[in-house]
Formats: sequence, structure tokens, C-alpha cells
Amino acid sequence: MAIEDNQMGYYSSVPYPNKYSVPMLTGRRFSLDSNKQYKMPKELFDVVKPDPDKLGKVASDFIRQHQQFQVPRLMTLYRYYIGDNDIHYWASDKSPNRADNRITSNFGHVITSIKTGYRFGNPIKFQYSDRSDENENDQDELNNMISSFNSKNDESYHEKIMGKNLSIMGRAYELLYIRENTNEIALKPVDPVNCFVVYDNTIEQHSLFAVYYYNINYNQQDYWYTVIYTDDTIYYYKSSSSYDSTLILDTKVSHDFGAVPITEYINNDERMGDWEFKLDTIDAIDKSKSEMANSQEDFSNAILLITGDFDVPKKVMVDSDGNPILDENGQPIIKQESPDISTKKNKLWLKPAILNGGLNGSPTAVQPDARYLTKELNAQGWKIYVDGLEKEIHKDTNTPDTSDENFASNTSGVAMTYKLWGNDQERANQESLYTRGIMRRLRLMGNYWFKLNKIKDVDMMENITPIYTPNLPKNDSEIVQIATGLKNTGDFSSETIRSLAESITGVEPDSEKERIDQENSETKEGDPLQKMFSRKSDELEEDISDDKRPDDSKVDPNETD
Repeated sequence: MAIEDNQMGYYSSVPYPNKYSVPMLTGRRFSLDSNKQYKMPKELFDVVKPDPDKLGKVASDFIRQHQQFQVPRLMTLYRYYIGDNDIHYWASDKSPNRADNRITSNFGHVITSIKTGYRFGNPIKFQYSDRSDENENDQDELNNMISSFNSKNDESYHEKIMGKNLSIMGRAYELLYIRENTNEIALKPVDPVNCFVVYDNTIEQHSLFAVYYYNINYNQQDYWYTVIYTDDTIYYYKSSSSYDSTLILDTKVSHDFGAVPITEYINNDERMGDWEFKLDTIDAIDKSKSEMANSQEDFSNAILLITGDFDVPKKVMVDSDGNPILDENGQPIIKQESPDISTKKNKLWLKPAILNGGLNGSPTAVQPDARYLTKELNAQGWKIYVDGLEKEIHKDTNTPDTSDENFASNTSGVAMTYKLWGNDQERANQESLYTRGIMRRLRLMGNYWFKLNKIKDVDMMENITPIYTPNLPKNDSEIVQIATGLKNTGDFSSETIRSLAESITGVEPDSEKERIDQENSETKEGDPLQKMFSRKSDELEEDISDDKRPDDSKVDPNETD
């Protein structure tokens, strides 16, 4: 996502045009409709589905709700991810001569990067479960088709983008479509700010239709495009100047995916991001750091308090000809220079001030003094407060604090596992939800391939199992010790040992087995160079034996001993 590509959505999440008008930490942040899942009675949808105009009108109503209530939340979360926190728009009401720094803490980016890398840093493996009643060639063909699809669509990176959107906004969308002039299925992540799915009112919550709407700003003019996906048709509507304009059908095409080709993934049952519930704590840290910077700056610009008089030079006033100007008594007029009290000067010349009319009418001398008026800065207390808030964020989001000097110093694998235990519990739930989305993707692909007679049965897709490998920091020597220990017991297969060693070697167990078989085969056949030396050696031995054998042609048969 890029904010410049959706400026309307961006401005809906900030106090535009009154920039500094956000009252921070004052109550509920988003509307109750900001994370609502859209539903519609199926019988009503069946009425409007055959009519593109009626379907467009229904979609327009949902688009208005989405743009008004949901986009501000989504864009706010994305702003926090890129460091554009609400502190930038805080109504601090500071006077113009006071420091007003706005410092953000980018916890959103840090937490999302760690969690996305942990979940999707290692590619997902798609494993076909063995079934004796199915043709092995069909299984291999399906595996090859899925591998080819994943390779052409950079599936590994696609999962990372989906994971990032889930971590930030609590939901992610992907679109399956057919590449132009081909029969190849393509995969694309869709920005949650520009997409939503409408479900039916049944217990299964089937997708009725999905809407993808977006704008392009060209030559100072907005062009809004809307596409509606149903279970069998894609409707393209003409561009308009506003997102809430009446939708007029441009063209429609059928598809063979057998269901709505946009799939919604959710991060959790609440459809919340990984750190969304800690926005208030992030704001508290931003305010604290900003106010600390303000205090430091105000300290540097402290008020200079001066008592007494300035010892400044005096000079005789002269006219344009350089002659002294006299007063009415004929005395030269003396002018006193104005004191220079700039804080940039490193010296001040002061003298006692003489006050007339003091006690008993006698003059009183006031000794000179100069000092800054400052307030006490409790830097240590400030640090304890901010550190406590930061620790709370890491604890509540199950995110390890990598800045902690005790986090990974001489940490064993078991200790590291305990540090990531909370994150693992969360990951287990999120992987289950993510697998739902992947299986829907596979079913859609299976429906299309079945239409093309590329697979014999769509139910074959149910036998594909996504396997996740957490991207953990690893101790190679410890893994080698474990693998060696397992092998020495004699109770574990070589394939199990090779699977354990894959995290070190980067070689899949099957490939490793092929390498071993190849080496064993070469050893059995013998090295060609060694064969040549062995053959030469055998020939030499034969020559020596021939020299020792008696020559029958030279033996006299009548010769006796």
C-alpha cells in the first residue's frame, strides 16, 4: 500500500484540514462499524444477482459504509505502521513560544516485521497425503501443477504480504484470476482499504460477492473503478469521478472458479491487528518522549532573570558636524547605550542598582545577579515510566524484546523456546485460520483445473496439507547434537534425521536421499580413475607371472636331471 495512491482514504484517517486537532487518549478511537463483517440475506441477494444495475446499487451502499466507517480505521493502522502516528496531529494547545516536538515510536513496524518473519520467513510447504486408492501419477501431476503455480506467482512472497496485512489491519484479501490470453491461474494480494466481501446469513457464512474498488488520480482528476465478483461472473463498471457515484455496467465476463474468487483471511476472530489493542500505550509513549524533548528544548531556552543595573557605556551626543549637542543649561547631552541581554552572549556587565526613597529616605543599593529560571527534570522517573510502557507492549503482544541484553546472550534452544512460548500459542491459532484461506484457494484452483480436465477429481485438493516452519533463530551445533543423539539410539529412521538436519543444510530430505544414493552408486561402481590404476596393476601382475613361467618351446623332452 502507498498512501499517495489513496489520498482520500488517508485524509479520512487524519484531522484534515485542521491538522493539529486530535485529542489523544480521551476515549474510544473507532466507530462500532469500523470492523463490521458485511452480511446480506441470501434470498435478497438472489433477487438482485441477475441484474447488474440492482447489484451495483447494493454494492454502492456497502462501498459508502466501507469508505465512511472502515477505511479510516484501516488507514490509521497503516499510518502507525509507517510511523505517522496520531502524535503528529495532537491538539497540544501549546503557546507559540513553547517547544512542541512530535516524536513517534514505531512499535507497529517492529512488531509486524518480527511476527510476519516468524510466521512466513520460511516458505510454506504443500504436502500431498498418501492414499493407496489413487494413482501415483495423478498425485505427482498435481504436485507439479501446484509447484509450478507457486513458482510463477512468487507464492512465498505473496504469503509475506498477506501476513503483513493481517498483522497490521487484522484482515487480508487475495484474488485469483486468469492471465490474459492464457489458461494460467494468477494470484494477487488486494489492499484491504480497497476491498471487502459480503457473506450470506447462513451458519456457514458463504461468500455472496466481493467488491474491489479503487481510484487513480490523473491530471488532478480522480477516476474510480469498481469490480464486483460473484460465484460465476465478474462485473466491470465504468469509471466515475466519485466512489459513491451510481455504478453503470461496462462489461461482464464469466469465470470457472466455482465460487467468489476473492478470499478473505483473518488474523483472529476479532479481525484485529497484532498491536491494534495497544494503540493507547503507543500514544502514551509518543507523548512522553515528545514532552521530554520539549522540556529539554525549553530548558535550553530558559528565561534569564536579571536584577541590578547594566554597566553600559555612555557617550556624548553630537550633531551632523561632529559638535556636541548641548542642553538648555549648556551642558553636553549624555546618551546611555541600551543593554545587550542576548542569551547568545557569554558575558553580562552588571552593577548595583541604586534605589532612592528607601528606608529613612536614604538610597539603597541592590546587588546585581543573573540566573536562569528552569524547572527540575526528573529524567530517571521519565525513563522508568517509558521503559514500563515499552515492556508492557512486548508482553501483551507476545513479541520478544530484541533490545534486551539478556534476550539471546548464551541462550539455549530450550530457553529461547520459553521466551517465544506466548508467540507460539498465538501462532498456532493464526496458522489454523490461515490454513482455511489456503484451502479455499486450493479448492478454487481445483475447480478451474477440473473444468480444463487437468485433474480427475476436485476432491484431490482436500489431500493437500500446508506445512508451516517457524523462522526461529537456531543453534546449529545444538541441532547437530540432537540429530546425532537420535541416530545413535537406533530408534529413528534416516529420513527423520535428514528432516531434522534440513534447517542446517537447506537440503530437503528427499534430495538428500538422492544424493546419498548417487554417492553409494558411484562408490559401488568404482571411481573411473581408480579403475584405470587397478587395470594397469592387474596387467603388470600378469606380465610378471608370464616371465616366471617356463618356456615349453625351449625344454628338451629327452633331457633328464
